[in-house]
Amino acid sequence: MSRCIIIFGREPIPGRVKTRLARDIGAEAAARIYSRLLLHTIEEARSSGIPVLLSLAEEIQGSWSPPEGLEIEVQAEGNLGRRMREAFRSRFEEGADQVLLVGSDCPGLNRSHLLKAFEQLHRFPVVLGPASDGGYWAIGQSGPGVDCFTGVPWSSPETLKATRASLRSQQLDWSELEMLGDIDTIGDLDLLEGLGDLMAISRPSE
Repeated sequence: MSRCIIIFGREPIPGRVKTRLARDIGAEAAARIYSRLLLHTIEEARSSGIPVLLSLAEEIQGSWSPPEGLEIEVQAEGNLGRRMREAFRSRFEEGADQVLLVGSDCPGLNRSHLLKAFEQLHRFPVVLGPASDGGYWAIGQSGPGVDCFTGVPWSSPETLKATRASLRSQQLDWSELEMLGDIDTIGDLDLLEGLGDLMAISRPSE
């Protein structure tokens, strides 16, 4: 069986990542936090033993270098739903049986969450990882995949609810994983306590 983890991310350029967080702690600090979160996600994904693909919103433009040996692609154009749909479609066309797409800003994510998702994909066509802000930190599908992205409001407290509604309308069953939090605002910084090196850069210096 062929499996794949896709990480949706961005190059950690100040002013282009974590803009809401940057309003409170500054663009440089926000970019440093995001860079570390992205690396954390990559490390946990690679530790699963499953092939990992980093899917970036744009071509790399700055001096940032991804970890050596990591496969990289640029996401399709369009809104988040279209970009995710195309990422799944491409992997299934390449022969993957199970694909898990994860975000890149969830400090609580670990290898066991990822492996649990693939376990659930043996029983369900779709698996969701709910996020505490009303979205989701992961979505997985078994081939040939389904379209549960059309008509969903993105970056909204209603994202997960609308995705569930889409699955119900298609009479599809799904499984849900543990709810995790991601880092979007200064109020989320307490989630970094499990990663000490991130706590050290989470606030601007005096």
